Amino acid sequence: MKNILTQLIILALLVLSALGLFEFQRNRSDFYQKKVEKLRLENDALLQQNEKLSLANRLLKVNTRRARIEVLGQEKEQDVVKTSTIRFTEFAPEGNIVAAPREFTLVGDKVYVDALVVKFDDEHVEKSDPLRSRSLCSFLRIFGEHQNPADGFPIDAENTIPSVYRSSDREPSAFEKDLWKNFWEISNAPEKQRLRGIHAIHGEAPSQKLEPGRIYNVELRSSGGLSITVE
Repeated sequence: MKNILTQLIILALLVLSALGLFEFQRNRSDFYQKKVEKLRLENDALLQQNEKLSLANRLLKVNTRRARIEVLGQEKEQDVVKTSTIRFTEFAPEGNIVAAPREFTLVGDKVYVDALVVKFDDEHVEKSDPLRSRSLCSFLRIFGEHQNPADGFPIDAENTIPSVYRSSDREPSAFEKDLWKNFWEISNAPEKQRLRGIHAIHGEAPSQKLEPGRIYNVELRSSGGLSITVE
């Protein structure tokens, strides 16, 4: 009887030990799972921060968009300008040419620069928010006064990030992709604008009457809209 009782006690101790070991292993597994999840969340946060810093670094270098329109010549009939031939050249803030100059022949003597513009809330500009402290612009097309805008000469491709804001060594951020891919959707959704800190997002097409031999500068200021000035 004594031996049976001893065996039962030993068996109970073994069962308790096994249960304790199982509980220990389960707790340890939960601990490591929570630790892995915490590290994953921290890594995601670091990746997002790195993405923002990458975008900020690129945008700090492009606080304006500048282009030059040179009037190369005009054709007239009975003192009425029928066509104007221009050369369009875009410059980086440092002064170097962004892309090869392009020549276009417009119908009429007025040029329109059709663009998409994003302006951010004043609070982001005043705080020098690295992502939203300057206006952004996409030059869509150029056309003359007697041309259908849809038949204008394209500059930046619609629904894509303008090349001046892209970097050859980094993938564009989700913020940039969303902004340009869904430009018109965001422009018609006030809530989406608020979430992105956008003050205004719309098309803009300043125009200018052209004169032979003149040079016209197209510029987007860091906190404003497009302007055209003459030299």
